[in-house]
Amino acid sequence: MQKAPHIESSLIPLYLGVTGHRDIREEDMETLKQLIKEFIAQTQKKCPNTPVVLLTPLAEGADRLAALAAKECKIDFIAALPMPVEEYKRDFVEKGSVKEFEHLLAKASFVIELPLQEGTTIENVVSDHNKRNEQYYQNGLFIARQCHTLIALWDGTNNGKKGGTADVVRLKKLGIPGKFGNPSKRLHYLQTGPIYHIVTPRKSTPEPDNPLSVKIYYPVYSDTDITKGEKNDKEMLDRIDTYNKDIIRLASGLKSKIEISSDYLSTKNPDFGKNPILKNIAQKHGTASELASYFQKRRFLALKVLLSLVVLAFLFLHINTEFLHKPLVLLLYPVTMGVGAVWFFVAGRKKYEYKHEDYRALSEAYRVQYYLKASGREDNVSDHYLKRHRGELEWVLYALRTSQINDRKHYATLSATGKENPIKRIIFLKTCWIDDQLKYFRKTAIKHNRSAKKWESRANRSFMIAIISACLLSVVSLYAEYLPENLKSFEEIVRAILSCSTSVFLVLAAALHGYSDKMIFAEQAKNYEIMAQLFQLASEKLGHAIEVNDEIEANDIIGELSQEALLENGDWLLLHRSRPLEIPKG
Repeated sequence: MQKAPHIESSLIPLYLGVTGHRDIREEDMETLKQLIKEFIAQTQKKCPNTPVVLLTPLAEGADRLAALAAKECKIDFIAALPMPVEEYKRDFVEKGSVKEFEHLLAKASFVIELPLQEGTTIENVVSDHNKRNEQYYQNGLFIARQCHTLIALWDGTNNGKKGGTADVVRLKKLGIPGKFGNPSKRLHYLQTGPIYHIVTPRKSTPEPDNPLSVKIYYPVYSDTDITKGEKNDKEMLDRIDTYNKDIIRLASGLKSKIEISSDYLSTKNPDFGKNPILKNIAQKHGTASELASYFQKRRFLALKVLLSLVVLAFLFLHINTEFLHKPLVLLLYPVTMGVGAVWFFVAGRKKYEYKHEDYRALSEAYRVQYYLKASGREDNVSDHYLKRHRGELEWVLYALRTSQINDRKHYATLSATGKENPIKRIIFLKTCWIDDQLKYFRKTAIKHNRSAKKWESRANRSFMIAIISACLLSVVSLYAEYLPENLKSFEEIVRAILSCSTSVFLVLAAALHGYSDKMIFAEQAKNYEIMAQLFQLASEKLGHAIEVNDEIEANDIIGELSQEALLENGDWLLLHRSRPLEIPKG
């Protein structure tokens, strides 16, 4: 069924890359294609709500075989080419090969022509073998970085050729630093994923061991235990597919809110609203933001209901103990606690807590990505974000990284967006991002401080009522023997009320304190105050850079501030992860 455009554009695709030999034996072609189709089918079964897309350079042999398999599986493929089409075609000597290439190119959902490396011209690529190989290397690196799983039709031999199949497999297996080829970033976050290796014989070399068998490799940090690698990968795929499922299930109902949230990023500069790349990032941000808000409400409701049920259960227990002494009333205690346990189980099963946190992290990262693009910078937030969050948040980094594919689709539009009037763009960023976030952090810090004081005050009042009740209970017990006989029954009622009040208000105080603690009001207020100071400083420094027309200084400030904003978002996530939703104990 065709999905609405606003839903389709927000989904996170699962990209499969391909690398492999050109000189595949004719007799192996059909078997290899079938193995690729089986893997695509397995992936679709694992992720039924996720669009699966193939990235292929469409070279002879493996690349084209994978493209044919993709079409037969009814999934899209993107042609990711190492150089302009006309120059790339020069590598296909036979006339039939060129025709096959052009036929498949026409069937691609879109074409990415990788830009030439800095200092390289078309003339260099034509005349210099090393420059041409460098383009192939960069193309292999691009595919290895952007895809989730790399399908490698490879004989397993490392021939040392730069940009060859073995080189691309090595890049995927060992990991690609965020900044391509930057020697100072060797151990920075490695962006990688599984490799689906089909042992593929070649015409030009001896047959490898176990031809046409399949091996699967996982990233080096997944440990040597393949079951751990499988588990990590399954969790990542589950989270991507769950996010897409939530979009399909909820986005239509949240459409108006998503539009408001998306439009908010660019309403103050209509020119940016027309840019397809910025528009797409804004759409992704709005969708993730509204989904986060949707699950935030359910998370907070789950916490309030859980704590309320615990207090109510204790109330029933003491009503039975002190007043009614009836089995039905006593039964209400375990029943209410049981309802609380079921409520907790349902909230955990629906993952309100993790969805709120994960989707909020994704939406804030998209926000920063939007402003980086609007400033004309080519950074991708996945190069700087959540560097110490492997495993459970790998899917967020993957989502951010793959957003670059859509950028490439509209690359020409992006290039034209903002090279003109750089100061005008910087003024837009100062007004719509920095000053706007400054107001947000100040306002939210005040709000959280008030909330912290309010809930702690309520907890303290409940605790004081419990103490006063306990004191009065002691007084009544102390003087009970001096009361006249006709007041004995009244004394018993007062004693029961005070005993019940002491216990229930103590539990209520603990519940109110627990709510404040789980909401992390005080800690968040401190973080927001620190961020407000940072954005205040950035606003002043950027204002000065605008006054003196210093574009370099302004861009450096924007780049540094974006990293600080991402770091704060990562800290927010860690803070919330440290206070999970739990059944009150004790």
